[in-house]
Amino acid sequence: MFKHQEIADWITAFIVERTGVPEYEVEPDENLGSYGLGSMQAVDLVGSLEDRFGVALAPTLVFQFPTVRELAAVVLQRVGQALPVGGEA
Repeated sequence: MFKHQEIADWITAFIVERTGVPEYEVEPDENLGSYGLGSMQAVDLVGSLEDRFGVALAPTLVFQFPTVRELAAVVLQRVGQALPVGGEA
């Protein structure tokens, strides 16, 4: 089972890799757009989150939950919903 911090760290690493913003500048409650993450990169982020965490996500998720903290929480919630009955993968 994934933890919120693990998902948040993964999102942060994605932002750093795609935008060149230093990791220490990525704040959990800052709007992702402030790091120069454009709409194409946002859609790529959602697709990468789907692949990494094995959940289906709407392409607009980044715009609905535009911070690392909010996005990680939603992904964690979806991961929990995707678990089979009994809670074990």
